[in-house]
Amino acid sequence: MEAALKRRLELLITLLVVGVVAGAALIVVGAENAIPGTSNGYISVVKPPQTSQSPDQQAQQQAQYEARVKSFLAIANKDGYVHALIVGKNYTVVGIAILRSPPPSPGAPPIDNAALVLRVEGNFYKINIDIPHEKVLSVEERICYGPACND
Repeated sequence: MEAALKRRLELLITLLVVGVVAGAALIVVGAENAIPGTSNGYISVVKPPQTSQSPDQQAQQQAQYEARVKSFLAIANKDGYVHALIVGKNYTVVGIAILRSPPPSPGAPPIDNAALVLRVEGNFYKINIDIPHEKVLSVEERICYGPACND
């Protein structure tokens, strides 16, 4: 009886040590890198301040924004995963960002990438787009949006 109790206690201690070591490894490595499919991150979009612009300038800026959104959605919709994600669902464009990378070689044009943030039925998705090649680079589900979040 005493031997069985001793073995059970040893097993409990072993499981506890393994659990602590595994938890520490996930913290050090990062759960997003250690566990596939856990790419939930945060999104923080800072909107430009409203300056004293004329109504014509505001209308022109809004038209440019809408044209870019339409262009980015068209590129994103070509991707099968994104298409399945938004087709027939209630979604809104939360924000866009154009990211300019340094040119790969001197004299080459800079590479433009875009980030399109969608809210699809309560979930946020950041879609990274390669603009020159018109293809989706990645789709990341996010759990937060707004100034209180960190990206």
